[in-house]
Amino acid sequence: MNPSLANRLRIGFAITFALLAGVTVIGVGRLFQLRQDFEDDTNRSFQFELAGEHLRQGFLNEQARLDDVADRDPGARARYRLAVRGTDAAAVDARRLLDNDSEAEQLLNTRVAAEGRWRTRVADPVLRGRAPPPARQRRLAQAVVSSGNALIANESRQRQVLRDQVSDDTRKTALLVGVGLISGLIAAVLLFSGLIASMRRPLERLVDASGRLAGGDLKTRVEVGGPAETATLGLAFNEMADELQGAYRSLEDSRRQLAVTLESLSDGVITVDPGGIVTDANPAARRLLPGATIGTQVREVLVTGSITPGKVERLLAGLEQEEVHSGEGATVLAITGSPMGTPEGGSVLSIRDVSERARLERMKDEFVLTASHELRSPLTSVQGFAELLMLERDKLSPKQAETVEIILDNTQHLVRLLNDLLDLARSDAGRLTIKPERCDVGPIAEDAARLMRALADSRDQRLAVEIDGDLPQISAEPDRVKQVLVNLLTNAHEYSPEGASIRVTASRVGDEVELAVADNGPGIPEDQLDYIFERFTRGDAGLTQRVGGTGLGLAIAKSLVELHGGAIGVSSQLGEGSTFRVVLPALSGKEAKDAPITSTDATP
Repeated sequence: MNPSLANRLRIGFAITFALLAGVTVIGVGRLFQLRQDFEDDTNRSFQFELAGEHLRQGFLNEQARLDDVADRDPGARARYRLAVRGTDAAAVDARRLLDNDSEAEQLLNTRVAAEGRWRTRVADPVLRGRAPPPARQRRLAQAVVSSGNALIANESRQRQVLRDQVSDDTRKTALLVGVGLISGLIAAVLLFSGLIASMRRPLERLVDASGRLAGGDLKTRVEVGGPAETATLGLAFNEMADELQGAYRSLEDSRRQLAVTLESLSDGVITVDPGGIVTDANPAARRLLPGATIGTQVREVLVTGSITPGKVERLLAGLEQEEVHSGEGATVLAITGSPMGTPEGGSVLSIRDVSERARLERMKDEFVLTASHELRSPLTSVQGFAELLMLERDKLSPKQAETVEIILDNTQHLVRLLNDLLDLARSDAGRLTIKPERCDVGPIAEDAARLMRALADSRDQRLAVEIDGDLPQISAEPDRVKQVLVNLLTNAHEYSPEGASIRVTASRVGDEVELAVADNGPGIPEDQLDYIFERFTRGDAGLTQRVGGTGLGLAIAKSLVELHGGAIGVSSQLGEGSTFRVVLPALSGKEAKDAPITSTDATP
């Protein structure tokens, strides 16, 4: 090796830098600082403008969700609140980007205040069912939009000022930098012209070896020689090649272990690219889904009668949090999806054979159905004999009469429980059916209220029925709708104190008919609202009340309403009462003419 090359380089560069360091370093530093400040300010301005766009989109989303609320779309209030939270989050993001910009802060405050007035004077009345005049809505909405446009336009002006300023400063600094670069180029040419001859050969060896290494020849090494600097570079290259070869061996070992693991898994694993093409599938996946071979479109394999295209897209996007079941009968597959987590994208699908679990579920449903049927007959007999004994109550001693009454009450309770379990088991097994007919809602609501009136009177509760005139007809099974209303009225009766008010209303909401049961009882805690329709869930009745029941009534009501193509929901505030709403599709004029007619006479 020739150690003098480094010394010559040091001397040459020392002279060059001694002459140009002052001008070049100052100029380059100044130019870099100017650009850095400009980029920082411009980036902040664009981020702030983007935050302004988010505010505008958020406000438009709020308006759209508010229109859904005005149209009485179920679930629209939750979507509106979600839109409000998104807009508020965008405002917080924008405020973080102010960076002591008083003008932008004033415009942002104006924008937030305008939206606050819109929410107070437009959104809140609409949510309460009292929409303000359209002129006021347009005026307040236009104020929000105008203040947001002013906020965005201000950032465009600020960026133009920044560009003009940095251009002027850059031109001044560029002259100094140019002098330094030209001087450095001349010095570099003189220096490197004397070094090229001594450095060319080892560098050519390094270039050639690098090409072979990049081509996959991990055994490539270079001969260390030449100037000290190139010799050091050769040593570093050889060390890098050794480490790369070791890393490749480790990667191959890990790949083989992963391949063996996937091959031995009983669950199927499929990887797909962003376009949905299968890129890999282990043997279990090919066995469970024979059509999922490499190169096939996974959507064509998964879209079946039980998996809709929408669910497949959610699976591939990793948005489906629960198992998606495919297949019926002897083979049932549970499929879950997760994003690949790589820059290229793609998804990983896990497939499990849950046929045995599905079979056990069917066995459970069959058992509940069979047990319920078998128990109903003896219980009906016991109830009948108890009722006969109650008819002869005068011939019984007080103790005997009390015993018979206890037997009758408990038998009736067991019969109701078995009926509830039977309905739920039929629903789970897909056997719970309805016989829809064209019918009027009013008589059904009045009939349900008549059945509950005696119980309400026993506790001095006021039960009122309000039926709007000219309600459209619905296609439903009257007895099942009445069962839903009786369940809701029973809950209102049992959970409300003496002297409470219970109200049953029927009204038209767009193309649907809404049945509501409202009370002014203790209300339902907010943390229970999400679970109130789950089976065996019972609300908190308070310390002074003892409410019986199994917690199946609302679950059955939900199943029956969904069978009719409707929806059921609840709103409640502690201390103010609860309101359960059932929404059923209304028949159009042509549908009402074609549908079969059912009697709407009330049955006491």
